[in-house]
Amino acid sequence: MKKIAMFINVDWFFFSHRLPIARASKRNDVDMSVYTEFTEDHSGKWDHEFKLIQSPINRTSKSFIHTFFEFINAHNTLRAASPDLIHAVSIKPILITGIIARIQSIPFIGAISGLGPAFQANSFIKRIRLWLVIKLFRFIFRNSKSNIICQTASDRDALVDRKIISTERVTLIPGSGVDIKKFIPNAEASISNKYILMSSRILRDKGIEEFCKAAKIVNDKLEEKVKFKLSGIIDSHSPTFLSEEELKEITLRYGVEFLGNRKDMPALLASALMFVLPSYYAEGIPKVLLEAASCGLPIITTDHPGCRDAIKDQETGILIPPKNSLALADAIIRLLETPKLMTQMGVAARSFAEEKFKQSRVVDLHYDIYQQLSN
Repeated sequence: MKKIAMFINVDWFFFSHRLPIARASKRNDVDMSVYTEFTEDHSGKWDHEFKLIQSPINRTSKSFIHTFFEFINAHNTLRAASPDLIHAVSIKPILITGIIARIQSIPFIGAISGLGPAFQANSFIKRIRLWLVIKLFRFIFRNSKSNIICQTASDRDALVDRKIISTERVTLIPGSGVDIKKFIPNAEASISNKYILMSSRILRDKGIEEFCKAAKIVNDKLEEKVKFKLSGIIDSHSPTFLSEEELKEITLRYGVEFLGNRKDMPALLASALMFVLPSYYAEGIPKVLLEAASCGLPIITTDHPGCRDAIKDQETGILIPPKNSLALADAIIRLLETPKLMTQMGVAARSFAEEKFKQSRVVDLHYDIYQQLSN
C-alpha cells in the first residue's frame, strides 16, 4: 500500500473539510496518516480506517524559535514515517512540510483553500512576510514531483503570476465537495417557521456585521417581519475574530438570533428560506455554500474569489458587492417579494451542486493526483 501523510492545521477543520478523503484511503489501497492539532481526544476512533495523529505543527506559532522546533519535530516525524507522498493543507503546513519534502525528496501536494492572510500585503511587515512566503513556495514547488490544488482560478493565477509554479502543475478542484445524500432539500418544512440563515466562523471579514445590519434594514422595510439566524464557531485563533461579547452586542442591536456552533447543519440549512454569506475573507470555495446549494437554497453572497465560484449569478443565487449591507438587504427583499424566483433558484442550486460539487467526484480527483505523483 502507498503511504500518504496528510498535514492539516486543526482537527475540526479536518473533520468538516477533508474527512471523506481520509475515509476513502483503504478502498484506494492507501495507508493514510492524518497529522492535525487536537482540540479534543480522538483515541482509537478512526484506527480501522486511517491513523489520526497529533501533529508536530501547531496551528499558530508564538515565535520563530517555536516554529523552528516544529520544523525539526516534523522533519523527524516524516523521516521515521517514510511516506510515499505528503499532502499538506493550508499555508503553514505547506511551508513546513513542503521544505521537508524537498529536502527528503518526497512527492508533495500543497492544497490551498484560499491564499488567506499570508498573501495580503497591506502593511510593511506583511509585505516582507509575503516576499518570504513567495521565496519559500518557489523553493518547495521547484520539485518536479509536486502539485498544488487550488479551489479557484483566481488563486491559481496568483500563484502562476508570481512564478511559484506552472499552470500545468496546478489542479483546480472546486471546493471540498458536498454529500448530496446528506444535504437534501426539505419539502416538508413549514413556510411560517422558515428563516434567513448565515453560517460561518465568527470573523469580521466573513461579513457578520454586514449580515446583521442587513437584517435590520429588511425588517424596517417589510410589514411582515422575517427571522434572521446566525450560526458558527468563535475562532479566537484568527486575527479578525469577534469575541462572544462583541457578537452578543451586534446580534442584539440588529435583531439576529445567534445559534452557536451547530452540529445539525443539514437540518438547519434545509429549513431555511435562503442562505446568505457576505464574506470578503481570503478563502477558497466556502463549503457551507455548497451545502446550502445541495439543500436547494437560493444563495446571496459576495462577488469575491471563492464565493462567486460557488453560485451561478441570477440562476442559483445573487452576487452582491462586498461590505455592502444595503445591497445585501435589497437582494434579500427581492427574493422575499418574488417567491417564484426563490423557488427556481433553489431548484437550480440543487442541480448545480449535483453536477459540480458532488463529494465522491472531489475524493476521486484527489486519489487521481495521489496516484500520478506517487508512481
